[in-house]
Amino acid sequence: MKRRQFIGTIASLPLVPALLPAQEGPPPTNEPIEKMTAPNWPTINSNHLGFRPRVGSKTLVVRALANPLTKEYELQDVSERGFGFKRPLKQETSDFGPCLTADFTDVERPGLYQIMVGNERSVQFAIQDDVWRRTIPKAVGYYRYQRCGVEVPLVHPACHLDDARRRDNGEHVDTVGGWHDAGDLRKWMDVTMLNGIALLNLYKNNPEPRPGDPTREHVLEEVRFGNRYFLKMQDSDGKIWADVAGGVNGDNSDNHWTDNVIGTPDDRYLNTEKRQGTAAVFTTLEALAGQCYAASDPAYAHQCLGAAIRAWHAFAEPPTLTQDVAWWAMASAELYLATGDAEYKNHAALLGRELMKRQNTEFLGGQKEVRGFWMQGNEPYVEIPDSAVPPLALLKLYDTFPDSEDRTKWLDAVRLHADEYFDPMSRRNAYRIIPLGMFFGSPTPEKHRPLGGNLTYRYFYPARKQFWWQGANCHYAGNALVLGWLARIRGDAGKRYIALAYRQLEWILGANPFAASMMTGEGMRNPFPHSRFVGLIPGGIMNGIAGNANDEPVLDMEYTLDWRTCEYWSPHVAFYIWAHSVLEGLS
Repeated sequence: MKRRQFIGTIASLPLVPALLPAQEGPPPTNEPIEKMTAPNWPTINSNHLGFRPRVGSKTLVVRALANPLTKEYELQDVSERGFGFKRPLKQETSDFGPCLTADFTDVERPGLYQIMVGNERSVQFAIQDDVWRRTIPKAVGYYRYQRCGVEVPLVHPACHLDDARRRDNGEHVDTVGGWHDAGDLRKWMDVTMLNGIALLNLYKNNPEPRPGDPTREHVLEEVRFGNRYFLKMQDSDGKIWADVAGGVNGDNSDNHWTDNVIGTPDDRYLNTEKRQGTAAVFTTLEALAGQCYAASDPAYAHQCLGAAIRAWHAFAEPPTLTQDVAWWAMASAELYLATGDAEYKNHAALLGRELMKRQNTEFLGGQKEVRGFWMQGNEPYVEIPDSAVPPLALLKLYDTFPDSEDRTKWLDAVRLHADEYFDPMSRRNAYRIIPLGMFFGSPTPEKHRPLGGNLTYRYFYPARKQFWWQGANCHYAGNALVLGWLARIRGDAGKRYIALAYRQLEWILGANPFAASMMTGEGMRNPFPHSRFVGLIPGGIMNGIAGNANDEPVLDMEYTLDWRTCEYWSPHVAFYIWAHSVLEGLS
């Protein structure tokens, strides 16, 4: 980047629309998934894993579908029948319909439990300190199943050894390797690099793995495998190509096994588009790698850091999208930690100020309910999978630059986001999940829930905006990371954030209207994944519950391989791992 131009122009950037026209895609159509709303049974919606004894809260939700419905619940330790009690349920209004709720946070006794409401029994769950940590080896193991360019025993033979031919001129470029990104075989860059970022943050945040945890050597080896492909995707000008087999221009035919022979008709395409956001994520990852491999492999660390610096300098124009500003802020912090160069510290301050400019601190839209969410131009910021990246970037700056004059402002911005946006919006439903985003009025012909004035919200991505809409488990996991990170910084004053962080993750693991765990291999009533080439992947997290035009939760529990709700995708697993790398250190 020509940094003097970058510094001189970013502060006066014009605001941009929420989405560029090229991103709109095909028009929306009615989809079968929109009719797959929650069934009448089960009504007990609880986290299938369980709870840490003295961390967070312990709750369950009972959908009040039956009339009359019992007004009490019974909790029993299934391994020692002598312990248990009956307590009343609390009636609660909720955006997802009337509910009864139970709070048994005071139960700290380790054990294996079950709850009964009338004749219905919950899934068994544990109260144990490592109940969440036990899922991390599976989540990390997900990446081995997604390896491309090698044989994965018992999963698939060596694949895509002929990747790839440039879509612009047909020339072959060696882009073998990396991870398949989702429930298919494509290799997007921006979202798949989140895998490496999450694993390296797990490496940094857990310097002394406990028995059963992924070892530090395993984490570094897995990241190195994925990073072979990412490094190959940097062009000679320092910019980063977008993807291999991404099916640009509406063409999804690249999503197939090949004959592994270079130059035959089934070779997949390399999309040579170069976006700012992709370069910012790449820079973040490679600067992190430069830090994490410095002790064990200095030459490799130097290679990664050099690639990060080339990407940093490749763009003369300033970023416009809010998520791109946030990722460049994250990249500047990681580059500073890797090099100590004041250039990156200066840009971090600039990018942090730009992010704070994009946060609304006033009550918009004629309402007095919420403030503190981010903006994309003149519209509220609504983005999958980078929902949580703006506050995450400010927290990263706060940790990295303790002597910055803006440090208190960065933390205050995230606290405003948590206290006056996350908290009040999560209280509008019994599950305490944070809606996907805010809107002005009804920008699409479907239900937008009124908040006040002309400000509205939806829990799920608008199904009538464009063809591309889906579940957003990465949104919940990313916000859990924000809340956990904020709790760590705030210490005792931040304990209230921990419970809300875990409520986001509990939605993924069964505390939802379908009582379904959306991580394969954990919990009960797992939907069958859209994973057309590999099948079940232990530790894989699906897109998750989406919403129809009425903003009603929908989830494919009928084995139709619906990609919108049941496809595996990198960001969900990545933010899940990253969130737990922070939450496990809290008490």
